Amino acid sequence: MQVPDNPSNSDIRDALVQFRDEFILFRDDVNQKFEQLDNRLEQLENQFEKLDYKFDVYQKGTDGMVRMATTIIIATASVIVLSNLSPAVNALITVLSSASSGS
Repeated sequence: MQVPDNPSNSDIRDALVQFRDEFILFRDDVNQKFEQLDNRLEQLENQFEKLDYKFDVYQKGTDGMVRMATTIIIATASVIVLSNLSPAVNALITVLSSASSGS
């Protein structure tokens, strides 16, 4: 924008019109940048929500697998312990039944 040393009313008016036009272009550019930034933030928010959902699903799946593994370990240990006690229990029942029938 060029303003002469001794501007006339017409020169001042032309300078103001030019300034207004440049300001409008600047304002539109700033608005466009803010819209782009808003769109980008919205995309990031959507990605974050998807990651949060995936993490929740993964965590629930992991918790379920841990519970299932614990149940299998406890059941297996119970079977092993009870199978080793079975001969002793059979012998005890045999002794007790022969002692009660012998009396």
